[in-house]
Amino acid sequence: MKKILALLLVSVVSLGVLSGCGKDGEGKNPGSSGSGTKESPVKVSIVLKDVNPTDENIPEMVEAIEKGLEANGSYIDLEFIEAPTGTYGEAVPLAFRTGQISPDIIYFQGGDNAIASDGMLEDLTPYIEKSTHVKVLMEKHNVERMKNYPYLLWLAPARVSTPVVRKDIAEKTESYSALIEDPTTDNYYKFFKEIVDKKLADFATTSDGDLTRLDSVFNHAFGVTSTVMEVDGKWVFSKATEFEKDKLEFYAKLYKEGLIDPAYVTNAWDTMEQAFYEGKAAFIAGTAGKVIDIYNNKMVQTQGEAAELVVLPPAKGVSQAYTSIDVTKETRGFAINAQSEVKDAAFEVLEFMASPEGQKIDKLGLEGVHYNVEGDKVVYTDKFPEWYARFWETTYKFEPTPALAEPLMGEAANDSLKKAGEYYYEDINVLIPSELSPQWDAMISLYKEYASDIIRGVKPVSAFDEFVEKWNEAGGDTFSEYLAEELK
Repeated sequence: MKKILALLLVSVVSLGVLSGCGKDGEGKNPGSSGSGTKESPVKVSIVLKDVNPTDENIPEMVEAIEKGLEANGSYIDLEFIEAPTGTYGEAVPLAFRTGQISPDIIYFQGGDNAIASDGMLEDLTPYIEKSTHVKVLMEKHNVERMKNYPYLLWLAPARVSTPVVRKDIAEKTESYSALIEDPTTDNYYKFFKEIVDKKLADFATTSDGDLTRLDSVFNHAFGVTSTVMEVDGKWVFSKATEFEKDKLEFYAKLYKEGLIDPAYVTNAWDTMEQAFYEGKAAFIAGTAGKVIDIYNNKMVQTQGEAAELVVLPPAKGVSQAYTSIDVTKETRGFAINAQSEVKDAAFEVLEFMASPEGQKIDKLGLEGVHYNVEGDKVVYTDKFPEWYARFWETTYKFEPTPALAEPLMGEAANDSLKKAGEYYYEDINVLIPSELSPQWDAMISLYKEYASDIIRGVKPVSAFDEFVEKWNEAGGDTFSEYLAEELK
């Protein structure tokens, strides 16, 4: 992973001088305050997914941000520009590369690798080092990702799926307490089986087309601890190891006994969630934090207060953790245009939104619209559920003044974030080079085919050995040299 940055910087070097000498940056330290004057504020443009300048409450949000910056001695004219039409993750990188748009701050949701390697994005490391608020909100995975890829900043909890089950269903089983005390794969199996045997749900769990959610619970227990693993002195992808075979055999057992939704392969996210809310499935995994909060709120609305969700630990075995966290780079986040002439001011916007004042705007919305201050408490209005954070998803160290009358998220959501931190484990992974992308795509397609067939009983578990041979032929052997070089 240490080589990732070096590879990306090759083409940046030639543009280094140009990208570091914007007009407002001359003689100033990165992240310094004091941009512009009241009479002549610095204009900073930004493009952000699902935010248009004329959207409801956006002009008022911009005004609140500008006033907050002004209170800190920075006079900035913040302008949201409309994203180009099309799928955001594809349209924005293309429009930026071709010069159709050239904002100072760009939110990427994919497509940034090639742009960074062409020197079009600013290295944010010196800005973060001199920041007051951003670096305080960075958690371990944020820090590691910035070391490897210093072009995207995304202050959010590690994106990891945590399993939840309806409390009323769990408490009707005898196996639940044993699972909480000792969450082995065997105790998980007993818990799932009791749910179905007692007809507390049609099946224990469901998913939305692949194994990602289930893997977050069981990967580590079977020894699948990272994307790339060292086995017998050789670096290989974990999908082609005996650890993966053991896990698929366990899934096949669950499927055969009717514990996994037979439609998990064809389910979309909405049909998966519908099965959960309707009580057909007792257990699913969802992203820690806000997603779990949404699941809990909808479940209570549908099934009543007794159906509130409780978060379960990952299964215990060879290891114990939720999905290993990839720290090669942020998959989304804010970048600063290397050709911007107002880089310092652009970062000041990101820095302000990480400050207590900025977080209050970002998390709570507009006073008098989304919340009111009553006495010494912040009280949400009926419009608060319509608001969501536009900048930073993190709630880490968010302690507004006045205090909140009720928390931003419910008990299940907060517990999911706590457990995600408790069972945190860093992945070992590499970026797939463009020249090997066709092989990688073929290998993943092959894995999905065999994994699905083995789980559903179309192929026996012994077919996994055949899969490994085909995996190596499709590109596994080709990757061997690359992995050895990247991870030495």
